[in-house]
Amino acid sequence: MGTVTAFRPKCVNHGCDKPVAHSGTRYRPVCGHCHSAGYGAHDYAFGVLPFRTGKCSNDDGHLGFVCPTDYKKAPWAVSVTDIDHIDGNHLNNKLSNLDELCPMCHKHKSKLNGDHVGYRYG
Repeated sequence: MGTVTAFRPKCVNHGCDKPVAHSGTRYRPVCGHCHSAGYGAHDYAFGVLPFRTGKCSNDDGHLGFVCPTDYKKAPWAVSVTDIDHIDGNHLNNKLSNLDELCPMCHKHKSKLNGDHVGYRYG
């Protein structure tokens, strides 16, 4: 019998076509180079634009509740965001399946949808 190789999705950053990095128990949404660039270790590769803008996209309430983060009162909160996989599948890096959320919205959305119970593949 042959070895089964897991499919590694592509990095979510615009212009990057590298496979995502593995972080212990699951895949990151970005490749290793983009991950370290996001933390300021070096620049992004030429032509690569980060998916993350630094602000929660739930300011419009599309998750059924409005983001409580007030960036004017808490300017330190800018760039403290997570990339959420809307369907809970961390292998589905299609842009239509990704949302940039602040940690509070991400945790609340995950709790409401049962994402914390485990992977919802299928």
